Amino acid sequence: MTTIKKSIRKLNAKIITTCIIGFALSYYAYYVELAKEENDLYEAVCDINEHISCTKAFSSKYGKGFGIISETSLLYAPNSIYGLMFYLLVAILSISNKYVTSALVVILEICANLGTLYLAYILYKLSNICLVCVSLYLVNVVLLTLAVKKQRKLYRNSGTNKKKGSK
Repeated sequence: MTTIKKSIRKLNAKIITTCIIGFALSYYAYYVELAKEENDLYEAVCDINEHISCTKAFSSKYGKGFGIISETSLLYAPNSIYGLMFYLLVAILSISNKYVTSALVVILEICANLGTLYLAYILYKLSNICLVCVSLYLVNVVLLTLAVKKQRKLYRNSGTNKKKGSK
């Protein structure tokens, strides 16, 4: 196995591991939201005080549909559901070592990081710090970094293969 293939395999493992972390955090967010809906007295581990509260973020009007999707829409769901689907999709797509698929993952990650900026601004507006949310923001930055590294390696590797094939 070539050094580039080993490097790409390691990047895939890092991307999938990071997706598992993002998936677990999203699942916890979903669990907290459901628990709070069932029992108003429920207190999540991430609820430290009035200004450091995951529940406050999840139960705000921005906690479902990102605060922009209409409540009557079929797409209106807790943001954590979108997170679960997103991290699963990125993990599945990252298994492929095709340049086009890698480019799609980079585009998805750029969109996720733009969403991160939006949601971080919302937390600022709410005067709140959500530890789970901030952790997910970090996961998204790490995933974007890894996805770009993988795409660059695939690009360089495809250039190397073309040169070998033309001789």
